[in-house]
Amino acid sequence: MKYASRKSGFTLIEVVVALGILGLVLGGAISTVHQYADQRNHLSNKLFSSQVAWNVLIEQYRYSEGWVSSADNSRQAKKGEESQYGRDWKWKLGVKPAVGKDLYRYEARVSAFDSDRITSSLSLYIIED
Repeated sequence: MKYASRKSGFTLIEVVVALGILGLVLGGAISTVHQYADQRNHLSNKLFSSQVAWNVLIEQYRYSEGWVSSADNSRQAKKGEESQYGRDWKWKLGVKPAVGKDLYRYEARVSAFDSDRITSSLSLYIIED
């Protein structure tokens, strides 16, 4: 009895199924890398804007402690712009009286220069004489 000779190789259906599985795996990998890059960018912006807010608050603290001369009018600024880490940031400083004598709450809010969305908001309580 003679058997029909069969050529070795993959059928078209097997190749299509393998390519479909490969496409799903690569799509998931690319999506994961994209999410990682977005999250990394978001965290970098959050860190840098927090640094700008911290600088604004430290400047107020330096003034309240008398480490900066009263002739320096940077304390008078309630909003401004700062360029750090290759980006431009805008900040606003809010001052409100807090509970207690001569206690004030300073809040610095920072956003990217080209956006109105606040990326960082830090507060500091200072006792002023």
